[in-house]
Amino acid sequence: MAVKNVKLEIPFQQLLMIIEQLDPDEKIMIKKKLEREKVTTWQEMFGYSLNEIAKKNDEFTEEEVLSDVNAAIVEVRTGAKN
Repeated sequence: MAVKNVKLEIPFQQLLMIIEQLDPDEKIMIKKKLEREKVTTWQEMFGYSLNEIAKKNDEFTEEEVLSDVNAAIVEVRTGAKN
């Protein structure tokens, strides 16, 4: 079966009534979808990004990362002086 997107324009109160009729699992799905799309501050986005990076790079120890960061700082500062 083909999928087709449809834009509905319904009053907000009617939308709330429809949501109230959903089962708990469907409500959780909507909640998760809305949370992913919420507008966040740059601090929250930065924190989220750091957490996602950490998840994808968990094979590196904190010491390795700090060493790389310190080496990068030295490299940048050395380049800035030249």
